[in-house]
Amino acid sequence: MKQLNILTAIFLMGLQGGLMAQRESNRRDYNTGFQITGQVQLALPQNEFAEAFNGYPGGVGASLMIPLGRLKFFHVGAEYAWNSMGKKKSTVELYDDAQNLYLGDIEVGSDVRSYHFTTRFSPLKGSVRPYLDAFMGWRTYSTDSEIMVDDNDGSVTTIAYSLNRDASMSYGYSGGLMIALGRAIFLDGKVQVIRGGNVSYIDQSSLMIDTEGHIDYSLEISPTDMIVPQIGISIVF
Repeated sequence: MKQLNILTAIFLMGLQGGLMAQRESNRRDYNTGFQITGQVQLALPQNEFAEAFNGYPGGVGASLMIPLGRLKFFHVGAEYAWNSMGKKKSTVELYDDAQNLYLGDIEVGSDVRSYHFTTRFSPLKGSVRPYLDAFMGWRTYSTDSEIMVDDNDGSVTTIAYSLNRDASMSYGYSGGLMIALGRAIFLDGKVQVIRGGNVSYIDQSSLMIDTEGHIDYSLEISPTDMIVPQIGISIVF
């Protein structure tokens, strides 16, 4: 509830500022149609997830919003986000069937991907546009390994395989503010509160890679609640 109260306060302050800006700019013609957004973000694990996972997954996201009705107060759309949960790289020694030695690099990386369907309430259409979102969908948690070996003939052999994959339903809400940089371009910042179910993921601090490329690790299982501040650019058609 604390996060909801904060987002509501941000929305109301943005609404007040937006009404003042709208009166001052009511002669300007700002686009109010389809909206495409790209942003950078930083995930802040919460509750049990913060205790189990040590880090702040950075990432990028994109969304498409479509207005509904003549007044265009409400929008529906979808959003996607990718966040890195950490990488580890090491040098390995590999042998072929003839016992020839090859040096290679092994990289183990974990990430989380979010797929959400979104509804939005955005009452203003001027240069300042506060909004509130509600969303639901799912997130995937995966860890993949890739070995890159330099062959004696100068070519590179790549071997990739998955170590762990899991998924969970997720839902939440967010508050944001769009500020016009032009007729169709807006600076767009928002804060998401995401609730997620239990998933299994690899504890990055437990990853051990020996010189032969063998990987040892332990799994964590926890809910995946996050607060995700993000900022980006929206283009409105």
